[in-house]
Amino acid sequence: MAGIDTIAKGEDSRIVEARHFLVRDRQAFTAIWAAHAGPDASVPSVDFETRMVAAVFAGERPQPGYDITITGTRRQDDLLVVVVEERVPDPGMVAAQILIAPFHIVTLDRDDGEVRFSTTDTSAQTVIFKPPKAQSHARRTTEKTHNSADSGRASSTGLTPSVAAAMAYLAGPFSGALLLWTERTSGFVRFHAWQALLGLGALGTAAVFFLGSAFVLLIVSPTAFWVMLWLAAIVCAAWVIVWGLCLWNAYHGNVWKLPYAGEYAERYANRA
Repeated sequence: MAGIDTIAKGEDSRIVEARHFLVRDRQAFTAIWAAHAGPDASVPSVDFETRMVAAVFAGERPQPGYDITITGTRRQDDLLVVVVEERVPDPGMVAAQILIAPFHIVTLDRDDGEVRFSTTDTSAQTVIFKPPKAQSHARRTTEKTHNSADSGRASSTGLTPSVAAAMAYLAGPFSGALLLWTERTSGFVRFHAWQALLGLGALGTAAVFFLGSAFVLLIVSPTAFWVMLWLAAIVCAAWVIVWGLCLWNAYHGNVWKLPYAGEYAERYANRA
């Protein structure tokens, strides 16, 4: 495909939730690659002066036969559309029940304008990282308002503090726990890692609780079943919204605190 070069494609990503990323700088790509391939994996070389990275992850699937592919791009006025095609197993296909996580990571000709993903999977969350030049002013402004979490201190992960903090939210509480284990110097990164673990972990636990209660109550009362199911759906929607806000603020160098969880996260980060 003209203008598109595949960096990696397969079905064994460590990112097990449906995600789409558009990356225009090395630091953000390093964070995503570490979440995908592991913190010790060698990061592919990309010339971000002329190229950018599009990465799509289908999330965890129950058997082989699922696939996700970036098939091309198209222009829609001033908008660049990245076309994503997903394939599911044929009906009646017999396959081993093995969990897979399909992915496709490519480089594209750099475009600093608006970019969107075209896909049939409406559940996939999209993260578009702004060009570094557009980010620099925002970072200079927010650095003046950083609190005791100390966003200016270098991260022991080797990433910039804002990218490492955003990485803490990539896989919810799981990536938060990973960053707590690896981060030793930046209170800013540890704050966001604690918030991912406590805040997103609590919302996720609540969603699982309501969903489990719904099926338990199904044999008791259909009304109670639907009430719990709706509560689970509402909490899941809240999780997605909070996840997006946390990731956006962390990447832009902001200390944005969730109610309750943010206070504990700040306390634990400062204590460390």
